[in-house]
Amino acid sequence: MGKLLIPIDATDESRWGLRYALRLAGTGTRVEACLLFVAEPVRSWEVLRFYTKDEVRRHFRKRSEVFLEEAAKPLREAGIACRTCFREADAVDGVIETAEELNCSEIVVPRSRWPGLLSRSLAAKLGNRSCTIPVTQVGADGAAEA
Repeated sequence: MGKLLIPIDATDESRWGLRYALRLAGTGTRVEACLLFVAEPVRSWEVLRFYTKDEVRRHFRKRSEVFLEEAAKPLREAGIACRTCFREADAVDGVIETAEELNCSEIVVPRSRWPGLLSRSLAAKLGNRSCTIPVTQVGADGAAEA
């Protein structure tokens, strides 16, 4: 069985990993999905001047529930076991640590549009870090990068 960690945010690209999970399940592979929303800690004095860190954290946790439940719906409808997680951390560290804690077999992220040293995508950042869990980059159709 494949246990996939799929980071989710407000972008359409983050949903590409859902299509990957659906493709795998369609081939008869048993799949479990762990959907993760990572909120980077707010350190900006402009924000913290008006809100406490706890208020900001509650806001992002509440927003994450909307994105995560929307993303989980097609997986659950397809019979794919799915859990949702929220984490406040640096995006790359949060993804890697969560994948390790949940014993995931893959981290699934959208393919980087502009690969290379200057890429700011999560896929590129994960590729530049040592991680024991394979990172699978997928396209808009959910196909894994060759």
